[in-house]
Amino acid sequence: MKKILSWIGNFIFIAIVLYLCYFIIAAAYHRAPSIFGYRMLRVITDSMAPAFGKGDCIIIEEIGDKELKEGDIITFVSADPALEGAYNTHRVYDIVKDYTTGKTIYFTKGDGNAWTDEYTVLRDDIVGKYVGKVPYGNILSRFLDKLAEQDFYFIVIILPIVICLTSCVVQLVREIRRIR
Repeated sequence: MKKILSWIGNFIFIAIVLYLCYFIIAAAYHRAPSIFGYRMLRVITDSMAPAFGKGDCIIIEEIGDKELKEGDIITFVSADPALEGAYNTHRVYDIVKDYTTGKTIYFTKGDGNAWTDEYTVLRDDIVGKYVGKVPYGNILSRFLDKLAEQDFYFIVIILPIVICLTSCVVQLVREIRRIR
């Protein structure tokens, strides 16, 4: 029974490590993976100050079929060519139904900006709705900035994962040999 529990524990550990690898790879491609319908994002400008500012980490929730209203803060894939399809988080200031296409159009604006966003947002572009800030998110944000440095990333993330995964695979192979 101990062997089976050990094997299950190793399998769970490998699954967690692989999920962490997915998380890291998704972050490297500027896409925040969803965990139980929530995503954590780093704020890189002060366009939403004073609600939150550069260096904060925020949490957004996938909205599914929920209705949005004016005043909601949403994260969306921006159509602005300057942002190259990156996520943008701004407040909805107007919602219009386009009766020719049947689509809802959202007009957004950053709280800290004097101007409204030039490009509108469609429902399919919305990633989620702002829920709140991560406590001590600025410290986490600085750590994530440090991860952008290749040497630091390799030493802190990749090397320990490779060592743990290798150790776990070796233990798993030993357990499988014992069971036979």
